[in-house]
Amino acid sequence: MHVTVRKYADKAPLIDGLVPSVRDGFVPLLRRTPGFKGYVAFGSEDGHVVSVTIFHDAKSAMRADDRVREGVVSSLRDLLPNPPEVMTGEALLHEVSKVQRDSGPGMFATVRLFEGIGPREEVLPLAREHVFLTIKGAPGFRGYYAFLDEADSSRGVSASLFDTREHAMEANAWVVSVMRERNIAPNPPRVMAGQVAIVAAAED
Repeated sequence: MHVTVRKYADKAPLIDGLVPSVRDGFVPLLRRTPGFKGYVAFGSEDGHVVSVTIFHDAKSAMRADDRVREGVVSSLRDLLPNPPEVMTGEALLHEVSKVQRDSGPGMFATVRLFEGIGPREEVLPLAREHVFLTIKGAPGFRGYYAFLDEADSSRGVSASLFDTREHAMEANAWVVSVMRERNIAPNPPRVMAGQVAIVAAAED
């Protein structure tokens, strides 16, 4: 799996206005793109619009980039005139327990950005043993993806989905604590979290 996180800075107040265009125009475009697996968008509590897009592999994700840009320009240009901050990479750890195909309540997303991550061969076994296996069993778990940013391999990024904010925040606090204790990521992460506004999965 290949994951891309996009952050449109300071645009969270526009999320309700973005939903119809994204849901009715942009999401169908993504679903027609080969390799598409999933998409989530939310307004983060710290003020940004954040999206997480999942494709089968890097090649599929790269082919989709043009469609993403075209979709934003054609239907969202007035609301999102500036390019986003982009983080992308191969999903080193991923799990989905319950796929929801349409927008709706009951999904809360958290994206964590960890700076100063060590070498992959050292970090991945620790993360798998001490974080991944436990977070899958956390109350309200819906999905989890973690990757190293291709632009900076010392930046680790994780995206998780839970049924409620309470469960998401409990899991977030636990993950940060464990990663610090195990020296997986000694620095506190930057966190973007919010109620999911749009969620879409590939059609069977």
